[in-house]
Amino acid sequence: MAFKSIQEVHLASFNSAVSSQFLDDYMNMVDKSILEKEQTMPSRTFAPSSIRCKRISWFRLRGVAPEQEVNVDRGLQFRADIGTACHHLIQSTLISNLGNDWINVKDYLTELNPPYKYTCEQLGFETRIEIEDPPIKFAPDGIIRYKDKLRLFEIKSSEHSSFVELKEPKPVHVDQIKCYGTLLSLPAALVLYQDRQYGDLKCYEFTISDSDMKSIWNMFDEVRKHVDMNIAPPKLPKGDPWCSPAHCRYFNKCKEW
Repeated sequence: MAFKSIQEVHLASFNSAVSSQFLDDYMNMVDKSILEKEQTMPSRTFAPSSIRCKRISWFRLRGVAPEQEVNVDRGLQFRADIGTACHHLIQSTLISNLGNDWINVKDYLTELNPPYKYTCEQLGFETRIEIEDPPIKFAPDGIIRYKDKLRLFEIKSSEHSSFVELKEPKPVHVDQIKCYGTLLSLPAALVLYQDRQYGDLKCYEFTISDSDMKSIWNMFDEVRKHVDMNIAPPKLPKGDPWCSPAHCRYFNKCKEW
């Protein structure tokens, strides 16, 4: 069997000086966009997507800058962009077919009259919500009425190998769903997973209990007390896969505490 040299593989990416230059220029544009996102300071708010770790929330509320990536990861950004595209496709399909059973999040909150001050911003299919106290920014994928019940609706895209093994919502997604359900007073949830490679789907029902909601509110209070005292809250249990450089941009700074 003959193997191509690295040089041959590289040359196969273009066939002229012009196409080579354009490819380089475009990749530089992609790298610039990724670096700009990396250098953006997180807001001093809780983020439900990382609510699983109290330490991350603690760093964010204190305004600590996350660690910068050494290398630009185009593959990671591409997977994130594919995930966003999956979200938009699913949301568009549901909005077109559910009619009044697709619930506008802003209208829902107005009717709910929650015990906190908030603002809503609609950007395409996404509703961005910012709560004043406790300080939280989040963007639920949707609220639907299905089988005569209002349900939080969340979309998650997944790598193929992970999707194949999936039998229930991933633990890190469960924490996020509990947070969303608590803030929106929605105990019933549906989580739709999509394989980013082939588009296959899996769906799981999830119920957020009263004790789950109480635990979320207690967590907000606990982290803020630790911020006031400048004492780091407990880390995730040893061996938790979420506690790794791949998932946490405060991984090395966390060791100092």
